[in-house]
Order: sequence, then C-alpha cells, then structure tokens
Amino acid sequence: MAINTFFLRVAARCNLNCDYCYVFKHRDNSWKKMPATISDIVIDNFSERLREYLFEENINQANIIFHGGEPLFIGKNRLIEISDKIRTMCENYASISFSLQTNGTLIDEKFLDNCAKRGIGISLSLDGPENVHNHHRKYASGSGSFQDVLNAINLLKKYPEIFEGVIGVIDPNFAPDEILSFYDDNDLTNIDLLLPDSTYIDPPMGKEKDHFIYSKWLINAFDSWFSKHQRLHYRTFEHILQGLLGTSSTLDTFGLGKLDYITIETDGSYHTTDIMKVAYENASAIGLTLFDSSISKAINSEKILEYNKLLSWNNIPLKCKHCEFGNICGGGSLPHRYSADNGFSNPSIYCEEMLALFAHARNKLFKEIEKETKRFIKG
Repeated sequence: MAINTFFLRVAARCNLNCDYCYVFKHRDNSWKKMPATISDIVIDNFSERLREYLFEENINQANIIFHGGEPLFIGKNRLIEISDKIRTMCENYASISFSLQTNGTLIDEKFLDNCAKRGIGISLSLDGPENVHNHHRKYASGSGSFQDVLNAINLLKKYPEIFEGVIGVIDPNFAPDEILSFYDDNDLTNIDLLLPDSTYIDPPMGKEKDHFIYSKWLINAFDSWFSKHQRLHYRTFEHILQGLLGTSSTLDTFGLGKLDYITIETDGSYHTTDIMKVAYENASAIGLTLFDSSISKAINSEKILEYNKLLSWNNIPLKCKHCEFGNICGGGSLPHRYSADNGFSNPSIYCEEMLALFAHARNKLFKEIEKETKRFIKG
C-alpha cells in the first residue's frame, strides 16, 4: 500500500481551550509528554524519509498537512520556513503541496501573503455565528475566539485561491438553520459540520437528557441544507446523497475504505489518524519513529494493517452488514466504534443517528426525483 498524504503535527499545544477537543480533552494524554513544537531534527528526518519514500514508490505528488494543537503555535515564520525546507529537499522527486488546519486566531495578512506565494491551502475551524462558536471555542481566559476568527475569515476572503473552507463541530442545542444561514450569508460555501468525537465510554454530550437530540439536529440540518442552502458544499451531506445514488467515495466520517495517510507527531513518532486519541491512551501510536523506521515500514506495520482490517467490509459489525445503509456508513467513524468491552467491534456510538439521517435523506431525495420526473413528463 502506498500513500501520498502526511499529517505533520508541528505543534502539540494550542492557544485555545476548546472543551470538546479530541487531542487535549479525551482519553489520550500523551500530548503532555510530547515536545510543544517540532524540532529541526525531526523536520530533517521527515524530509529525508519522505524523499526516500517518494523515490521508492515512484510517487510524483505528495500532500503535507500541518496540524496541531494549533499549527501556528510554532510561529508563522517558522511554519513557512518548514514548508520551504521540505519542498527544497523533496522537489526533485515529486510536486509537494501544503495545507494547514487552523483555528484562525493567529493569522495575519503577511502570513497569508507568504502562503499565497507558496500555494499553502488553509482550512479554518468555525462552529457558526458568535453565540455558537464562543460556546466551546474559548481562550484559556474564558473569552470567546469568534471575533479573531471572523477577522481571519475577512482576510482569507482576499485570498480565495488558498482558502479551502471551514470545519465545525455540532452542538445540537443550537438551531442548524441559524448556523447554515450564517455560513451562507458570509459566503463560506465549502463546509463540514462534524459530530462531537465520542465513544461508548464517553457518550455524546447532551444525549443522556434527550436521547434523540442529535437525530433531530441532523434531520433538521439536512432539511435546511437541502431546501435552502444547497450552494453550500456540505461534505457529509453530499457524501450521503452520492452514496444513496451509488456514486460515493470513502469519507473518514464513515467506515470502509483504507487509511490513506499517516500522522507524524512532534517527537517524530508515526501514528494513524489522531482522532483515535478519543478511545484510549496511545490508541493512534504505531510504535515506530522517523529515527528508527522508514515510511514504508510504518505504513505496512501491524497497527495500520489492523486499522485497515477494521475498516474492511468483512470486519465491520454484523449489525452493520445487515443494515440497508451499511455499504455507505460502513459502521461509522472507527474511533466512534470503541467500547471497553468490545474494542472497535461495535457500530458507531451514533448508529441510531446515522440510520435516522440516511433514511430521511433517502426519502427526501426520492421524493425530489419523483417530483422532477413528473415535471419532465408533463413537459
């Protein structure tokens, strides 16, 4: 198996204190032992390993995604220097593209100029309007980060060639139409809203008080998007419709497929997807580092083979194989399948929500197809 995407965690700290963060607020506390920022030695070793791997596998395009914590915690100039070093060391072997996922609070125009010159794409975290966003995405002082993020968005709009969109986390206590209208009104058309990372050990917040709170939110969000906001490219909903029409590809929100990237932590250790941190301590750790193992050895390790095995149709839960939407959902996101008793041999903790959403989306889609068909026949 060959991959061409690499999540490079350049900072294991963050300037925000978001209460649902899968890195800092769940079961894995290994970040406390990680270097706060990546070192020159790790960057040099990564660049050498990447160059070696590109040559071995004859790969002509590689994607580097800077991640955190908050990647700009390392410093804006430092991040540009790292991208330049990696590109210089590897550009004779492949075309290297860069992007980063940021909370937006540290962005300024000079940094965006440097990113635009180098084609570094930027995705920004934004949960919705001020009252929604500030409910969870706060500074350590307790103050909300919305105004700083909004300033970043206004700057990014000057650089549409590198602005890749926004990702938010769902809070079912806020009306989805309010959130989608906010994105629409602000021309934020490339979006995704993700369910809070949860497991059977740590169930979704609020569900103990209202068992159907997430089902209702997802259905209302789908209706709002389908009827009023389809100019928004809402990744999860578009994937569901494609799946219902038989044309979907894999999406890490759901199961099936294979892990098509690898993560490198600030200490140079190899990891699978870092969302596995919600399950248990070191759930994502492969047990190898840049200093002792090649990228080829890491991606062919037992840990990644096991990960991909869990994503395969043969190894999704029996309940999911019998589900009418099993071929689209695939058991759900792997981290969300975890329990202390059965490991990952469970449907997603959001199984009921996915079933309700898929059924509702199918009915909505087929009614729309039927209506359009009748309109076409009438002429």
